[in-house]
Amino acid sequence: MKFTGLATFIIAATFTAGAFAADVTPTRVGPVSQYGQLMAGKNSSGKGQIYGSCEGVKDGAEVQVKGMSLYWSLMDEALEFWSDEGITTMVNDMKIQIVRAAMAAANEDWTEGKYQGYELAPDKQKEFVNRVVEAAIKNDIYVIIDWHSHTATKQTEISKAFFTEMAQKWGSYDHVIFEIFNEPQNDVNWKQVKDYADQVVAAIRQYSDNLIIVGNPSWDQNPQQAIGNEVSDSKKNIAYALHYYANSHCWEGSYGWGDGTSDACEGTKGLLAMNAGLSVFMSEWGTAKADGKGTPDENRNTKWQEYMDTHKLSWANWSASKINEGTAAFTGNSNKTHLEYSTSGNLVKKYLSNNPTTYTACKTNEVAIPMFRSQEFSMNVQGHTLQLNSATSGNTKVEVFDMLGHAKLQKEALLRSGSNAISLEEISMGNYVVRIRQGNNVTQAKFQVK
Repeated sequence: MKFTGLATFIIAATFTAGAFAADVTPTRVGPVSQYGQLMAGKNSSGKGQIYGSCEGVKDGAEVQVKGMSLYWSLMDEALEFWSDEGITTMVNDMKIQIVRAAMAAANEDWTEGKYQGYELAPDKQKEFVNRVVEAAIKNDIYVIIDWHSHTATKQTEISKAFFTEMAQKWGSYDHVIFEIFNEPQNDVNWKQVKDYADQVVAAIRQYSDNLIIVGNPSWDQNPQQAIGNEVSDSKKNIAYALHYYANSHCWEGSYGWGDGTSDACEGTKGLLAMNAGLSVFMSEWGTAKADGKGTPDENRNTKWQEYMDTHKLSWANWSASKINEGTAAFTGNSNKTHLEYSTSGNLVKKYLSNNPTTYTACKTNEVAIPMFRSQEFSMNVQGHTLQLNSATSGNTKVEVFDMLGHAKLQKEALLRSGSNAISLEEISMGNYVVRIRQGNNVTQAKFQVK
């Protein structure tokens, strides 16, 4: 932060055009207002869980949110629901608390050039993602920006560039979660995943401290491989993905063809990770077989639901689409404003029915810092410049907080009496509180960076 007499500084000039999102405001009080930013943490027994910043990391305050994963952004039958209307309809009709934007990240082309993956059509894919994120924020639900790739270790540089832009654009919103590697395939080991993740996480951390989900080998069925060799993160806010399909995978015990370790059930390996202190996130699961086919086995689905509820695992069901698969939630007669449910969709809607219909904003959303005013010391924020008027010269401390009370900047400088202009060049987009202290004089005000 610079202290520059009366000179002003325009923060937007330091970033590329279009890097900032529009100022999106929720149109209702939803789960994000109630829980705040999602955070990885451990309970008093050392078990990894997910918490919300409103109540913090403490026993009994674990947060479990449930919703839908959109299908690959490659087909009309999927992209129908990658829309403001589609997200809003699912919020109203299914009570979803989270939506996952599964962006096709490689060179996919399933429609002869109409829709292509990020490597071939980056601007179009970013447009799809931004549309979903904005709709989620308006509905005050969580949204996962998912690099939906099986080969992300071969895409490190473009992935870093994508997530840098997404974090800069959306990273100040508590709604946003970053999933940086959908499902590493069988020939990718944990070392390769960690090397990739360390780089992408560092790129995101330039602009956001939001939750990041990291995949693991063999289609996100081995989160325990990160035990003792976790992804490097300056903010310590990492969760590890666990994926399952109810007709193909088991929730406890082992498959019985080995020693109980190598052939352990997916649920068993997830519990190993949690008991070792790792937070786990069920960012994708399906009601039928792993290839999307088959009729859902309700008994197996019920057992998996009991597993997720017991361990308070947040989840997104695959998929919010009307494609011709057993795991698709909607029939072909559905559209973005009208949903008709498949066998799978009716089952998932039943599991979502326990979600609240109303939410209460936590008090820290209003501002988690008391407001002070001084008669001898005044200030106001215009745009990106803080105008400070002081009766005396002296050492002055400037503190900037986000709207949950987290300190974002703390600087000190010697300012003269009279008028001073302070440029907030290091603050990214969002709503903040700035507090000024000079001697016994204290004052603060809200401001916004667009």
